Amino acid sequence: MDHNRRWLCLDCGRNTFEGNENYYSLKDRLWRKLVPREQRHGMICKACIERRLGRPLASEDFKRTTDDQSDPEDQPMGEEDYGIYDSLTPHMRQAIDSAIIEFVASRPRKVTAIVLYMYEQAPTPIPALHDWFYMDRIAELIDDGELRVVTEGEDLRFHIVRAARSLPDSQNSR
Repeated sequence: MDHNRRWLCLDCGRNTFEGNENYYSLKDRLWRKLVPREQRHGMICKACIERRLGRPLASEDFKRTTDDQSDPEDQPMGEEDYGIYDSLTPHMRQAIDSAIIEFVASRPRKVTAIVLYMYEQAPTPIPALHDWFYMDRIAELIDDGELRVVTEGEDLRFHIVRAARSLPDSQNSR
């Protein structure tokens, strides 16, 4: 899996991870206005977002920790804001779950390491999904008994988990 694809601008294909000028965070209200729901999982370079906006970005367009989020349009994005999740078939969700479980079958791993693995090395073609999507999947796998918490961390990110069942030795090589 090409882990760099999640950093490519949806409009022009520029790698937004290279250099700091294309890594930014717009206010959620503005992002919702400029980016259709089915594209919100991706990245858009500054030049392309300015083209969509019809003007240069201004300081008030960027998120600040002090922003008022009382209006739902100003609140952080949730799963309902991302159309890509609608396109995940049961087969794709099963492939994601299987990749997570297989990764922790040979030895316990920190949840953040699982998320990184899913971004960079997952053995199955998985669309670029947000880290919180994987966190939610891991939490559900724990709740369903597919994963077991070996060591509790400060929060889910820092828990160490393992597969509830071991894989056959032939698959237990990671």
